[in-house]
Amino acid sequence: MIFQDPYASLNPRMTIFDALAEAIRSHKRVPRRELPARVSELMNKVGLSPRFLKKYPHEFSGGQRQRIAIARALAVEPQLMIADEPVSALDVSIQAQIINLLAKLSREMHLTLVFISHDLSVVRHIADRIAVMYLGKIVELGPATRVFERPLHPYTKALVSAVPIPDPAREKQRQRIILAGDPPSPINPPSGCPFHPRCLYATADCARIAPQLESFDAEQQASCIRMREINPA
Repeated sequence: MIFQDPYASLNPRMTIFDALAEAIRSHKRVPRRELPARVSELMNKVGLSPRFLKKYPHEFSGGQRQRIAIARALAVEPQLMIADEPVSALDVSIQAQIINLLAKLSREMHLTLVFISHDLSVVRHIADRIAVMYLGKIVELGPATRVFERPLHPYTKALVSAVPIPDPAREKQRQRIILAGDPPSPINPPSGCPFHPRCLYATADCARIAPQLESFDAEQQASCIRMREINPA
């Protein structure tokens, strides 16, 4: 697991060596005599010098702390890593470095990375497949390129329309989808489709029928009873 705030997720009383060695010791991944070499290898993997191992978390910048958190996640040689908003607490210039590092590690170590984020431009850069969620349920699932180029669910359409385009002329001409109201409480969701109170395409049936995730084609799925109506072939 890689958490959103690396300062809060690292123990301030442990040196970086101890933070990285703790998981390796607990899981007995390597013999004790090989532990220093293994910890140094982890630091090198995330682009930090092993000479920092005797320092404490408060002596690092936010980007460096997140690299340490990534190294800690790699310590047990995982097949799956979950990154929960791992760059939202960082400066924009540092965000790109961390995203590129995660993408590089995923390729080189054959890791499956579950990347949770509200920033769609970041998701588009790093993801192979995207699951869009609303009130805790998946409303659309498919390859990243397809979800951005042809969103199926009304909520996905609104999210994609909000992503800034780095071209002033195109940005000025495009139409934004502005959703009405606020998201309802997950404790007391609306009947039928949970998105229907804010949906531009909602009908009376949407308040009555709870849609299931259905295939639109071989690659893309969405949960909307009017999916084929609002997305003509």
